[in-house]
Amino acid sequence: MSSLGMIHLGTNLFIGTIPNVCAYNRQLKWLILNGNQFDGEVPIFLSKCRDLEILDLGNNQLYGTFPGWLGDLPGLQVLVLKSNNFHGPIETSSTIKLPFSLLRVLDISHNQFAGHLPGKYFQYFNAMKDAVRMGSTPEYFEFNGKYYSIVVGVKGHQLPFPQLLVDYTILDLSSNKFEGKIPDIVGTLNSLIVLNLSHNNLNGGIPHTLGSLLEIESLDLSWNKLTGEIPQSLADINNLAVLDLSQNHLVGRIPQGTQFNTFEGRSFEGNLGLCGFPLTKHCEHRRSPQLEVTDGDGDEDESGFTWKVVMLGYGCGTLPGFVIAYVMLSTGKPKWLNAIFDAAEHMIQTRKNKIRRRYIFIGK
Repeated sequence: MSSLGMIHLGTNLFIGTIPNVCAYNRQLKWLILNGNQFDGEVPIFLSKCRDLEILDLGNNQLYGTFPGWLGDLPGLQVLVLKSNNFHGPIETSSTIKLPFSLLRVLDISHNQFAGHLPGKYFQYFNAMKDAVRMGSTPEYFEFNGKYYSIVVGVKGHQLPFPQLLVDYTILDLSSNKFEGKIPDIVGTLNSLIVLNLSHNNLNGGIPHTLGSLLEIESLDLSWNKLTGEIPQSLADINNLAVLDLSQNHLVGRIPQGTQFNTFEGRSFEGNLGLCGFPLTKHCEHRRSPQLEVTDGDGDEDESGFTWKVVMLGYGCGTLPGFVIAYVMLSTGKPKWLNAIFDAAEHMIQTRKNKIRRRYIFIGK
């Protein structure tokens, strides 16, 4: 028992409190108890398992406040507490100098956490900053031939990853009761692949610093109370494949960019103050008198130029592999550009087919 490195009891019908798995097994690296009916608080004896790398307690009936003392585990890389009954603000411990410094995946979605987003913790998430990406050979979380799998929430879909890449970084705080502004420091987590802050009570503007998340492939800020305009910096992220800013209070013209031009209207719906492509609501043009065109030719030229830019965006966009798994889960064929031109339709379909072939390994 003392040499056991992994305990995987996920997706069963175990009940009661979590047993003391660290009493005689302090070399434990993986503890996966998700999908059961365990209740009670996260037991403090887990702090004795100093070698823990993966702790997955998701989809149980656990309660209490955020177990910040887990931040003292020096090698913890994956922490999943989603779909439980945790509550209250997330407070940092003054006794832990560098909490969660190796954490790559944090999923605390679908709980009752409240208060402000834990910006003080974000500053210590060093593994989510300036991470060195893997080479041509993928490296997964693997232990004695067993792979760690995870389900990631992406735009309302539950996206399974049977094999989680070691350098895949995820921050999911969705479906809680967080309030206040999104802290600028989130933009320093520039190795994030997935950021999901949806279904909270966040307000204020979208920080321009999120444009520094150059590796991000999925960004979901939907169903909050965000205000102001969408920063142009977001439109400059070439890797962004899945975006949801819907159901907020955003205003102004939707910025254009290589990837932004590939998103459908549903990524922005529910923001009555937004206008411009891909929404049907046109933006009001404010022109100086000397530039006004009375015969209507100017509007036609401007419109034609806009659609040329859009078509170029579709033809040259660099959709990463992440979007393929998302598209495969979605129902029906996306209505790219509402079939404005047959040529554009052909370009889009050709691009999608190439990407599917290139990243088909995701589903394996």
